[in-house]
Amino acid sequence: MRNAFLIKKGEKVFFDLPDSWDLLTFALPKDTSPAGDIRARARQALDHPVGRPPLREYVSPSDRIAVLIEDLTRSSPKAIILRAVLEALEDAGIPDAAIVNIIASGTHRGLTDQELESCFGADLVARYRFVNHDCQAPDLVPVARLSTGARVKIHRLVHEANFRIGIGSIFPHPMNGFGGGGKILFPGVSDLHSIREHHFQHTFEQGAGLGRVQGNPFYEQVTEMARQAGLDFIVNTVLDQRDDAYDIVAGDPVEAHLSGIAISRGILCTEFRGKADVTLITSFPYSEGPQIVKPLAPAAMATREGGCIILIADLSDGLPEAFVESFNLFHKTHGHDLLKGVLDHFRQNRLIMEGGAIDFNMAMAMTLAVQHRFRTILVSEDISRDQGEKMGFAYATDLNEAFELASAISPRPTVHIIPSGGVILPVIQPL
Repeated sequence: MRNAFLIKKGEKVFFDLPDSWDLLTFALPKDTSPAGDIRARARQALDHPVGRPPLREYVSPSDRIAVLIEDLTRSSPKAIILRAVLEALEDAGIPDAAIVNIIASGTHRGLTDQELESCFGADLVARYRFVNHDCQAPDLVPVARLSTGARVKIHRLVHEANFRIGIGSIFPHPMNGFGGGGKILFPGVSDLHSIREHHFQHTFEQGAGLGRVQGNPFYEQVTEMARQAGLDFIVNTVLDQRDDAYDIVAGDPVEAHLSGIAISRGILCTEFRGKADVTLITSFPYSEGPQIVKPLAPAAMATREGGCIILIADLSDGLPEAFVESFNLFHKTHGHDLLKGVLDHFRQNRLIMEGGAIDFNMAMAMTLAVQHRFRTILVSEDISRDQGEKMGFAYATDLNEAFELASAISPRPTVHIIPSGGVILPVIQPL
Protein backbone atom coordinates (compact mmCIF):
# COMPACT_ATOMS: atom_id res chain seq x y z
CA MET A 1 0.00 0.00 0.00
CA ARG A 2 1.31 3.41 -0.91
CA ASN A 3 0.61 6.64 0.93
CA ALA A 4 -0.35 5.05 4.21
CA PHE A 5 0.08 7.32 7.19
CA LEU A 6 0.75 7.37 10.90
CA ILE A 7 -0.09 10.11 13.38
CA LYS A 8 2.96 11.61 15.08
CA LYS A 9 2.79 14.66 17.33
CA GLY A 10 -0.78 15.14 16.13
CA GLU A 11 0.16 15.30 12.43
CA LYS A 12 -0.21 12.77 9.61
CA VAL A 13 3.11 11.34 8.43
CA PHE A 14 2.80 9.51 5.11
CA PHE A 15 4.93 6.53 4.10
CA ASP A 16 5.04 3.69 1.58
CA LEU A 17 4.55 0.13 2.77
CA PRO A 18 6.90 -2.39 1.10
CA ASP A 19 5.31 -3.84 -2.05
CA SER A 20 5.72 -7.41 -0.79
CA TRP A 21 3.78 -6.75 2.42
CA ASP A 22 0.12 -7.81 2.51
CA LEU A 23 -2.03 -5.19 4.23
CA LEU A 24 -4.88 -6.74 6.22
CA THR A 25 -6.20 -3.70 8.12
CA PHE A 26 -5.62 0.05 7.97
CA ALA A 27 -7.29 1.03 11.25
CA LEU A 28 -8.24 4.61 10.54
CA PRO A 29 -9.60 6.59 13.49
CA LYS A 30 -13.38 6.58 13.37
CA ASP A 31 -15.06 9.80 12.28
CA THR A 32 -16.64 10.80 15.59
CA SER A 33 -18.44 14.01 16.38
CA PRO A 34 -16.95 15.87 19.37
CA ALA A 35 -18.97 16.61 22.47
CA GLY A 36 -19.50 20.21 21.36
CA ASP A 37 -20.32 22.53 24.26
CA ILE A 38 -18.71 20.47 27.00
CA ARG A 39 -20.03 22.59 29.83
CA ALA A 40 -23.60 22.26 28.55
CA ARG A 41 -23.13 18.50 28.06
CA ALA A 42 -21.77 18.20 31.58
CA ARG A 43 -24.75 20.07 33.06
CA GLN A 44 -27.08 17.87 31.04
CA ALA A 45 -25.36 14.75 32.40
CA LEU A 46 -25.62 16.09 35.95
CA ASP A 47 -29.33 16.83 35.46
CA HIS A 48 -30.05 13.42 33.85
CA PRO A 49 -27.66 10.96 35.51
CA VAL A 50 -27.69 7.17 35.22
CA GLY A 51 -29.04 5.36 38.28
CA ARG A 52 -29.02 8.44 40.52
CA PRO A 53 -31.17 11.56 41.06
CA PRO A 54 -29.90 14.82 39.54
CA LEU A 55 -26.86 15.98 41.50
CA ARG A 56 -28.52 19.17 42.80
CA GLU A 57 -31.34 17.01 44.23
CA TYR A 58 -29.04 14.26 45.52
CA VAL A 59 -27.04 16.44 47.91
CA SER A 60 -28.24 18.64 50.77
CA PRO A 61 -26.88 21.94 52.16
CA SER A 62 -25.53 20.20 55.25
CA ASP A 63 -23.33 17.76 53.27
CA ARG A 64 -19.54 17.84 53.34
CA ILE A 65 -18.44 17.23 49.75
CA ALA A 66 -15.21 15.69 48.47
CA VAL A 67 -14.68 16.08 44.72
CA LEU A 68 -12.06 13.62 43.45
CA ILE A 69 -10.43 14.81 40.21
CA GLU A 70 -8.11 12.86 37.92
CA ASP A 71 -4.63 14.31 37.44
CA LEU A 72 -2.89 15.75 34.39
CA THR A 73 -1.91 12.34 32.97
CA ARG A 74 -5.49 12.19 31.67
CA SER A 75 -6.68 14.51 28.92
CA SER A 76 -10.33 14.95 29.89
CA PRO A 77 -11.79 18.49 30.09
CA LYS A 78 -11.69 18.18 33.87
CA ALA A 79 -11.61 21.92 34.50
CA ILE A 80 -14.83 22.55 32.57
CA ILE A 81 -16.53 19.59 34.21
CA LEU A 82 -15.42 20.70 37.67
CA ARG A 83 -17.02 24.11 37.09
CA ALA A 84 -20.27 22.41 36.09
CA VAL A 85 -20.16 20.23 39.22
CA LEU A 86 -19.45 23.21 41.47
CA GLU A 87 -22.30 25.15 39.88
CA ALA A 88 -24.67 22.25 40.59
CA LEU A 89 -23.47 22.12 44.21
CA GLU A 90 -23.97 25.86 44.53
CA ASP A 91 -27.51 25.47 43.15
CA ALA A 92 -28.10 22.88 45.87
CA GLY A 93 -27.07 25.34 48.57
CA ILE A 94 -23.70 23.77 49.42
CA PRO A 95 -21.40 26.44 50.89
CA ASP A 96 -17.92 26.78 49.39
CA ALA A 97 -16.29 25.89 52.70
CA ALA A 98 -18.02 22.48 52.70
CA ILE A 99 -16.32 21.46 49.44
CA VAL A 100 -12.79 20.10 49.05
CA ASN A 101 -11.32 19.26 45.65
CA ILE A 102 -8.77 16.47 45.82
CA ILE A 103 -6.39 15.64 42.98
CA ALA A 104 -6.73 11.85 42.80
CA SER A 105 -3.17 11.22 41.71
CA GLY A 106 -2.89 7.64 42.95
CA THR A 107 0.86 7.00 43.04
CA HIS A 108 1.64 9.87 40.65
CA ARG A 109 3.10 13.18 41.75
CA GLY A 110 0.84 15.98 42.91
CA LEU A 111 0.15 19.19 40.99
CA THR A 112 2.13 22.34 41.68
CA ASP A 113 0.31 25.56 42.59
CA GLN A 114 1.07 26.85 39.10
CA GLU A 115 -0.38 23.70 37.51
CA LEU A 116 -3.52 23.96 39.64
CA GLU A 117 -4.10 27.54 38.54
CA SER A 118 -3.25 26.79 34.92
CA CYS A 119 -5.60 23.80 34.79
CA PHE A 120 -8.55 24.93 36.88
CA GLY A 121 -8.26 28.72 36.85
CA ALA A 122 -6.98 31.15 39.47
CA ASP A 123 -10.55 32.09 40.40
CA LEU A 124 -11.52 28.53 41.41
CA VAL A 125 -8.22 27.90 43.20
CA ALA A 126 -8.75 31.08 45.22
CA ARG A 127 -12.40 30.33 45.96
CA TYR A 128 -12.24 26.60 46.81
CA ARG A 129 -9.87 24.34 48.67
CA PHE A 130 -7.63 22.14 46.46
CA VAL A 131 -5.52 19.33 47.91
CA ASN A 132 -3.13 16.82 46.34
CA HIS A 133 -3.46 13.20 47.38
CA ASP A 134 -0.34 11.62 48.89
CA CYS A 135 -0.43 7.82 48.80
CA GLN A 136 2.17 7.67 51.60
CA ALA A 137 0.61 10.23 53.93
CA PRO A 138 0.65 9.13 57.59
CA ASP A 139 -3.02 9.99 58.24
CA LEU A 140 -4.71 7.83 55.58
CA VAL A 141 -7.80 6.09 56.97
CA PRO A 142 -8.51 2.33 56.64
CA VAL A 143 -11.88 1.66 54.99
CA ALA A 144 -11.82 -1.82 53.42
CA ARG A 145 -9.79 -4.93 52.69
CA LEU A 146 -8.71 -6.46 49.41
CA SER A 147 -9.42 -10.11 48.66
CA THR A 148 -5.81 -10.76 49.70
CA GLY A 149 -6.57 -9.35 53.15
CA ALA A 150 -4.54 -6.20 52.62
CA ARG A 151 -6.10 -3.14 54.25
CA VAL A 152 -7.08 -0.28 51.95
CA LYS A 153 -6.61 3.24 53.28
CA ILE A 154 -7.88 6.45 51.68
CA HIS A 155 -7.31 10.18 52.00
CA ARG A 156 -8.59 11.48 55.32
CA LEU A 157 -10.63 14.28 53.75
CA VAL A 158 -12.36 11.80 51.45
CA HIS A 159 -13.22 9.63 54.43
CA GLU A 160 -14.49 12.60 56.46
CA ALA A 161 -16.80 13.77 53.68
CA ASN A 162 -20.31 12.36 53.59
CA PHE A 163 -20.73 12.76 49.83
CA ARG A 164 -18.03 11.86 47.31
CA ILE A 165 -17.98 12.78 43.61
CA GLY A 166 -15.45 11.44 41.11
CA ILE A 167 -14.40 13.26 37.92
CA GLY A 168 -12.60 10.93 35.51
CA SER A 169 -12.50 9.60 31.97
CA ILE A 170 -13.39 6.41 30.13
CA PHE A 171 -11.02 4.81 27.63
CA PRO A 172 -9.56 1.30 27.22
CA HIS A 173 -7.24 0.35 30.08
CA PRO A 174 -4.74 -2.54 29.85
CA MET A 175 -5.68 -4.11 33.21
CA ASN A 176 -8.96 -2.58 34.41
CA GLY A 177 -10.63 -2.99 31.03
CA PHE A 178 -11.56 0.69 30.94
CA GLY A 179 -10.55 3.79 32.86
CA GLY A 180 -13.04 5.79 34.86
CA GLY A 181 -15.61 4.61 37.38
CA GLY A 182 -14.26 3.49 40.74
CA LYS A 183 -10.62 4.02 39.74
CA ILE A 184 -10.91 7.64 40.83
CA LEU A 185 -11.10 6.37 44.43
CA PHE A 186 -9.05 3.19 44.20
CA PRO A 187 -6.25 3.74 43.37
CA GLY A 188 -6.95 7.49 42.97
CA VAL A 189 -6.95 8.44 46.67
CA SER A 190 -5.67 5.22 48.22
CA ASP A 191 -2.47 4.09 49.92
CA LEU A 192 0.64 2.84 48.17
CA HIS A 193 0.71 -0.56 49.89
CA SER A 194 -2.80 -1.62 48.86
CA ILE A 195 -2.38 -0.23 45.33
CA ARG A 196 0.80 -2.24 44.91
CA GLU A 197 -0.76 -5.39 46.38
CA HIS A 198 -3.81 -5.09 44.13
CA HIS A 199 -1.83 -4.44 40.95
CA PHE A 200 0.67 -7.22 41.60
CA GLN A 201 -2.08 -9.69 42.46
CA HIS A 202 -4.43 -9.08 39.53
CA THR A 203 -2.54 -7.62 36.56
CA PHE A 204 -1.73 -11.00 35.01
CA GLU A 205 -4.67 -12.87 36.48
CA GLN A 206 -7.03 -14.58 34.06
CA GLY A 207 -9.78 -12.21 32.92
CA ALA A 208 -7.81 -8.99 33.39
CA GLY A 209 -7.04 -7.10 30.21
CA LEU A 210 -7.76 -4.37 27.72
CA GLY A 211 -11.48 -3.79 27.15
CA ARG A 212 -12.63 -6.47 29.62
CA VAL A 213 -14.82 -5.83 32.64
CA GLN A 214 -16.97 -8.94 32.96
CA GLY A 215 -15.04 -11.56 34.89
CA ASN A 216 -12.11 -9.17 35.32
CA PRO A 217 -10.74 -9.50 38.90
CA PHE A 218 -8.71 -6.29 38.57
CA TYR A 219 -11.86 -4.28 37.72
CA GLU A 220 -14.00 -6.13 40.26
CA GLN A 221 -11.68 -5.25 43.13
CA VAL A 222 -11.49 -1.60 42.05
CA THR A 223 -15.28 -1.41 41.91
CA GLU A 224 -15.73 -3.11 45.27
CA MET A 225 -13.20 -0.87 47.04
CA ALA A 226 -14.93 2.22 45.65
CA ARG A 227 -18.29 0.87 46.87
CA GLN A 228 -17.02 0.12 50.36
CA ALA A 229 -15.31 3.51 50.63
CA GLY A 230 -18.55 5.26 49.68
CA LEU A 231 -18.03 6.77 46.23
CA ASP A 232 -21.48 8.26 45.58
CA PHE A 233 -21.46 9.83 42.15
CA ILE A 234 -19.23 10.03 39.08
CA VAL A 235 -18.89 12.36 36.11
CA ASN A 236 -16.88 10.65 33.38
CA THR A 237 -15.77 11.88 29.96
CA VAL A 238 -15.81 9.28 27.19
CA LEU A 239 -12.66 9.87 25.10
CA ASP A 240 -12.46 9.17 21.38
CA GLN A 241 -9.46 7.82 19.45
CA ARG A 242 -7.98 11.30 19.21
CA ASP A 243 -8.17 11.57 23.01
CA ASP A 244 -10.88 14.25 22.66
CA ALA A 245 -14.13 14.42 24.63
CA TYR A 246 -16.86 12.50 22.79
CA ASP A 247 -19.56 12.25 25.44
CA ILE A 248 -20.14 12.71 29.17
CA VAL A 249 -21.93 10.36 31.55
CA ALA A 250 -22.81 10.90 35.20
CA GLY A 251 -24.50 9.09 38.05
CA ASP A 252 -24.05 5.78 39.85
CA PRO A 253 -20.36 4.76 39.91
CA VAL A 254 -21.15 1.35 38.43
CA GLU A 255 -24.18 1.95 36.22
CA ALA A 256 -22.96 5.22 34.73
CA HIS A 257 -19.52 3.72 34.18
CA LEU A 258 -20.98 0.74 32.32
CA SER A 259 -23.12 3.12 30.28
CA GLY A 260 -20.01 5.07 29.33
CA ILE A 261 -18.14 1.87 28.51
CA ALA A 262 -20.90 0.93 26.05
CA ILE A 263 -20.47 4.32 24.36
CA SER A 264 -16.68 3.87 24.33
CA ARG A 265 -16.95 0.46 22.71
CA GLY A 266 -19.20 1.93 20.03
CA ILE A 267 -16.59 4.48 18.94
CA LEU A 268 -13.33 2.64 19.68
CA CYS A 269 -13.93 -1.00 18.77
CA THR A 270 -12.19 -1.54 15.44
CA GLU A 271 -12.39 -4.72 13.39
CA PHE A 272 -9.14 -6.35 12.31
CA ARG A 273 -8.89 -9.05 9.66
CA GLY A 274 -7.26 -11.79 11.71
CA LYS A 275 -3.93 -11.48 13.48
CA ALA A 276 -1.09 -10.09 11.41
CA ASP A 277 2.57 -11.05 11.19
CA VAL A 278 3.48 -7.41 11.73
CA THR A 279 1.57 -4.57 13.40
CA LEU A 280 2.62 -0.94 13.04
CA ILE A 281 1.28 1.24 15.83
CA THR A 282 2.00 4.74 17.14
CA SER A 283 2.04 5.94 20.72
CA PHE A 284 -0.22 8.88 19.82
CA PRO A 285 -1.82 10.52 21.76
CA TYR A 286 0.50 9.36 24.54
CA SER A 287 3.87 11.09 24.73
CA GLU A 288 4.78 11.11 28.42
CA GLY A 289 7.05 8.68 30.27
CA PRO A 290 5.62 5.20 30.77
CA GLN A 291 2.44 6.10 28.88
CA ILE A 292 4.17 5.64 25.52
CA VAL A 293 4.27 1.83 25.82
CA LYS A 294 0.50 1.50 26.44
CA PRO A 295 -0.21 0.90 22.73
CA LEU A 296 1.70 -2.37 22.99
CA ALA A 297 -1.44 -3.87 24.58
CA PRO A 298 -3.81 -3.38 21.59
CA ALA A 299 -0.96 -4.24 19.21
CA ALA A 300 -0.46 -7.56 21.01
CA MET A 301 -4.15 -8.35 20.61
CA ALA A 302 -3.87 -7.87 16.83
CA THR A 303 -0.57 -9.70 16.21
CA ARG A 304 0.03 -13.42 15.85
CA GLU A 305 2.10 -15.14 18.53
CA GLY A 306 5.77 -14.77 17.69
CA GLY A 307 5.07 -11.93 15.25
CA CYS A 308 6.46 -8.42 15.22
CA ILE A 309 5.23 -5.12 16.67
CA ILE A 310 6.69 -1.84 15.40
CA LEU A 311 6.06 0.94 17.92
CA ILE A 312 6.51 4.47 16.60
CA ALA A 313 6.81 6.57 19.75
CA ASP A 314 6.85 10.29 20.51
CA LEU A 315 8.26 11.44 23.85
CA SER A 316 7.61 14.91 25.21
CA ASP A 317 10.12 14.57 28.04
CA GLY A 318 13.05 12.30 28.76
CA LEU A 319 12.85 8.82 30.22
CA PRO A 320 14.34 8.50 33.72
CA GLU A 321 17.70 6.77 33.56
CA ALA A 322 16.62 4.42 36.37
CA PHE A 323 13.68 3.30 34.22
CA VAL A 324 15.95 2.48 31.27
CA GLU A 325 18.60 0.78 33.43
CA SER A 326 15.97 -1.32 35.21
CA PHE A 327 14.87 -2.66 31.83
CA ASN A 328 18.48 -3.38 30.96
CA LEU A 329 19.15 -5.25 34.20
CA PHE A 330 15.94 -7.27 33.91
CA HIS A 331 16.79 -8.38 30.37
CA LYS A 332 20.27 -9.40 31.46
CA THR A 333 18.89 -11.36 34.41
CA HIS A 334 15.72 -12.86 32.91
CA GLY A 335 16.30 -12.72 29.17
CA HIS A 336 15.81 -16.47 28.88
CA ASP A 337 12.20 -16.16 30.14
CA LEU A 338 10.95 -12.61 30.57
CA LEU A 339 7.38 -13.56 31.47
CA LYS A 340 8.46 -15.95 34.22
CA GLY A 341 10.69 -13.23 35.62
CA VAL A 342 7.80 -10.74 35.69
CA LEU A 343 5.39 -13.21 37.29
CA ASP A 344 7.98 -14.19 39.90
CA HIS A 345 8.44 -10.55 40.85
CA PHE A 346 4.70 -10.00 41.13
CA ARG A 347 4.08 -13.15 43.17
CA GLN A 348 6.80 -12.07 45.59
CA ASN A 349 5.44 -8.49 45.65
CA ARG A 350 8.80 -7.24 44.34
CA LEU A 351 9.23 -4.12 42.25
CA ILE A 352 10.94 -4.49 38.88
CA MET A 353 12.19 -0.92 39.10
CA GLU A 354 13.31 -0.64 42.71
CA GLY A 355 12.27 2.69 44.17
CA GLY A 356 10.21 3.46 41.09
CA ALA A 357 6.59 4.54 41.04
CA ILE A 358 3.88 1.95 40.47
CA ASP A 359 3.02 3.30 37.00
CA PHE A 360 6.63 2.87 35.86
CA ASN A 361 6.71 -0.68 37.24
CA MET A 362 3.42 -1.57 35.58
CA ALA A 363 4.63 -0.12 32.27
CA MET A 364 7.76 -2.23 32.54
CA ALA A 365 5.83 -5.38 33.40
CA MET A 366 3.40 -5.01 30.49
CA THR A 367 6.24 -4.21 28.07
CA LEU A 368 8.34 -7.16 29.20
CA ALA A 369 5.34 -9.50 28.86
CA VAL A 370 4.82 -8.30 25.28
CA GLN A 371 8.54 -8.62 24.50
CA HIS A 372 8.37 -12.22 25.73
CA ARG A 373 5.76 -13.05 23.06
CA PHE A 374 6.70 -10.78 20.14
CA ARG A 375 9.67 -9.20 18.44
CA THR A 376 9.36 -5.50 19.30
CA ILE A 377 10.92 -2.72 17.25
CA LEU A 378 11.06 0.88 18.47
CA VAL A 379 11.15 3.83 16.08
CA SER A 380 11.61 7.18 17.82
CA GLU A 381 13.26 10.52 17.23
CA ASP A 382 13.08 11.22 20.97
CA ILE A 383 14.60 8.02 22.38
CA SER A 384 18.20 7.13 21.58
CA ARG A 385 19.33 3.80 20.15
CA ASP A 386 21.20 3.07 23.38
CA GLN A 387 18.08 3.70 25.48
CA GLY A 388 15.80 1.70 23.18
CA GLU A 389 18.12 -1.30 23.10
CA LYS A 390 18.62 -1.21 26.87
CA MET A 391 14.81 -1.35 27.17
CA GLY A 392 14.85 -4.57 25.13
CA PHE A 393 13.64 -3.21 21.80
CA ALA A 394 15.26 -3.68 18.44
CA TYR A 395 15.88 -0.07 17.44
CA ALA A 396 15.29 1.59 14.09
CA THR A 397 16.06 5.16 13.14
CA ASP A 398 13.19 5.26 10.63
CA LEU A 399 10.40 3.14 9.19
CA ASN A 400 12.48 1.77 6.33
CA GLU A 401 15.01 0.35 8.78
CA ALA A 402 12.14 -1.05 10.85
CA PHE A 403 10.71 -2.74 7.73
CA GLU A 404 14.07 -4.40 7.09
CA LEU A 405 14.23 -5.69 10.66
CA ALA A 406 10.64 -6.94 10.53
CA SER A 407 11.26 -8.76 7.25
CA ALA A 408 13.45 -11.16 9.22
CA ILE A 409 10.20 -12.52 10.69
CA SER A 410 8.72 -13.05 7.26
CA PRO A 411 9.80 -11.69 3.86
CA ARG A 412 6.15 -11.29 2.79
CA PRO A 413 4.33 -10.55 6.05
CA THR A 414 0.69 -9.71 6.60
CA VAL A 415 0.36 -6.36 8.34
CA HIS A 416 -1.98 -4.15 10.33
CA ILE A 417 -1.46 -0.38 10.44
CA ILE A 418 -2.79 1.50 13.47
CA PRO A 419 -2.06 5.20 12.87
CA SER A 420 -3.34 6.30 16.30
CA GLY A 421 -2.58 3.59 18.81
CA GLY A 422 -3.17 5.03 22.24
CA VAL A 423 -6.95 4.75 22.40
CA ILE A 424 -8.26 1.79 20.40
CA LEU A 425 -9.91 -1.56 21.12
CA PRO A 426 -9.23 -4.27 18.50
CA VAL A 427 -11.92 -6.79 17.59
CA ILE A 428 -10.34 -9.69 15.72
CA GLN A 429 -12.39 -11.17 12.87
CA PRO A 430 -11.41 -14.47 11.21
CA LEU A 431 -9.64 -14.19 7.87
